[in-house]
Amino acid sequence: MNRKNVVVIGVVAVLIAIGLGIWLGVYPPWGGQVEGELVIGAVLPLTGDAAIWGQNGKEGIDLAVEEVNDAGGVMGMQLRVLYEDSQALPTIGLTGFRKLVDVNKVQIVIGDIASSVTFAMTPIAREKKVVIVSPGATNPDLSYEGSFFFRTWNSDIEEATVAANFAYDDLTARKVDILYVNNDYGKGLADAFTKVFEERGGKISIVEIFNQNDTDFRTQLSKLMASESDIWYVASYPKEAPLILRQAKELGFDKQLLGTLTFEDPAIVDVAGDASEGVLYPYPLDPDPQDSAVRHFHEAYRAKYNKAPGIAVDTSYDAIKMVCAAIEKVGGYSGEDVRQGLNMLKDYHGASGVMTFDENGDVHKPIGIKMIRNGEFVWYQG
Repeated sequence: MNRKNVVVIGVVAVLIAIGLGIWLGVYPPWGGQVEGELVIGAVLPLTGDAAIWGQNGKEGIDLAVEEVNDAGGVMGMQLRVLYEDSQALPTIGLTGFRKLVDVNKVQIVIGDIASSVTFAMTPIAREKKVVIVSPGATNPDLSYEGSFFFRTWNSDIEEATVAANFAYDDLTARKVDILYVNNDYGKGLADAFTKVFEERGGKISIVEIFNQNDTDFRTQLSKLMASESDIWYVASYPKEAPLILRQAKELGFDKQLLGTLTFEDPAIVDVAGDASEGVLYPYPLDPDPQDSAVRHFHEAYRAKYNKAPGIAVDTSYDAIKMVCAAIEKVGGYSGEDVRQGLNMLKDYHGASGVMTFDENGDVHKPIGIKMIRNGEFVWYQG
């Protein structure tokens, strides 16, 4: 046997050994864990209808990871995040989640911001004992998706309760029309608002729905325009919301519109223009600016990105930092370890406020009312 054949056989043997090692689990799959490194996953809408939130979330995660690694990592390991783009669509998000769990063998996933995607992931998380920490999925029913689900943003129950009570008490509304996007996010808000408002003695006159990516809402708006309601409650994504506002103005809308926190988005003002003037919406109160965690986050974010943080930046940043704190607390990083550690965190001071996870993995942060005035997002003064 000549020297060339020996080399070829040797190379083939090595490749077979590596392939067998991967198949047997001796070596990590491509993109998976390696020695001295802790790999976690993130499923976010990096493109599509909710891309602005996904990109915001990625910025918060990247900043947190950079800080963790600069400080020596977590349990001496450098942190690395593998991203999957959900496009805010359940089937696509679920495919990405399965890849992270089954191929990359991650035990911790940050995401999704879209409730419908998160619902698709939680059954597998329960089965595989993978921790999910969502920085933005808000549907109330997620509270009952098992002990491996956590979120750093309030449930819609809290936002909708504030909105319904504000509509009844401050706006003295007794009849409300509802228009919402036909998915878990929109339905969760509409149902929660309806429950609270009707318990107060109010009445929901008309409920209309629209689909994600719709561009013409005139049929639904015409029905609402014919109603004798006092105000409208609209649950929408930033892509559709400005179109709804513009078309409502074209039809002669002259009532108060009460939106959701998603109305705090530059696209609303940029696309809707003066049709957005006066819109009211609930929004988490600003955390204490004197809190060292809050102050540090804002300084670090502006230094890295040269802008103010948008929606879900701080909650995504907190998701990473809280996971790392949980790992350090229990001294382990399996899904079971992280679940236990997150439940042990009490009054954690994060970028988005002070948080403790309740028995459902929920946090409870105070909410106020904001409005769009002269193209700016400001706190409502009454």
